[in-house]
Order: sequence, then C-alpha cells, then structure tokens
Amino acid sequence: MSVFISENIDYSEAVRSRTAEKLGLDNTPSGSHIANMRRVAAAIFEPLRREVAKGPLAVTSFYRSAVINRAVGGSSSSQHTVGEAIDIDADVHGGCTNRELFDYVRERLEFDQLIWEFGDDRSPDWIHVSLRASGNRGQVLRSVRRGGKTCYLAL
Repeated sequence: MSVFISENIDYSEAVRSRTAEKLGLDNTPSGSHIANMRRVAAAIFEPLRREVAKGPLAVTSFYRSAVINRAVGGSSSSQHTVGEAIDIDADVHGGCTNRELFDYVRERLEFDQLIWEFGDDRSPDWIHVSLRASGNRGQVLRSVRRGGKTCYLAL
C-alpha cells in the first residue's frame, strides 16, 4: 500500500533521491516536514497538475535531508530540507511546458519563491516553487550559470 503526500504524489516520489541511493544516505522526513510537503503539494502541485498540465507532472526534487542537500551542492538555506520546496518538470510527460507552469504560479498562486531554473528565454529546464506556512515573499528569480557557478537574478 502506498502512502500519499497528496492525491498525485506518493511518498516514495517525494523522497526519491539518486544521490541518497548512490551514497547510501537516509532521506526520511520528520512529521513536520511531511506536513509542509502536504501543504506545498495541495497549494502548488495539485493546481498545476489539474489546471495547467491536465495530467501527470514530474517531481524532480521535493524533500532533501540536510546531508543530501549538502551532497548535491544545494544552498544551506534550501527550503527542500524542510519540505517547503518542490521542483517540477512538465517536459517529462509533455502535457504542457515549464513556461506555462511558471506563468500560472506567478499569476495565480501564493508562493514564497518561484525560480525559472536555467533553460532559455522561451522556457526553463524546470521550475522551483516554495511555500511557507506564512510570511511568503512572492520572490521571482531566474537561475543562470556564470563562471561555473549558479547565480540568481531577480525577475
């Protein structure tokens, strides 16, 4: 029997990490992390799946333990480590574009951070969306690589 974070995200999908598997690391969220993940899934993922994609969307990263986050080179303040951030890629299933997801979130949903992750001027490679229980900043950024480092530009 599967445990679900939301109607369309099962627990194993939400905690899957190739890095954790490769390095033999634990990626088990706490109860408060799961509560955060359920809030993000209900407020961000499910509306995108229902209203924009009208079908499956790929979750490429959701919960990451602090150890795994360090192993992948994530920011020390990454909201993935508390279950408040999700990375979504529409290109995997092809029901819509990442640009459509990005625009929908920006125009219609409450969020803390929305990041256009790499890609080009037409569409990001994937989108990163975070949501806090309260105090959301509505910050919109674009990630780019400069000199081998990731930089975030305000949009």
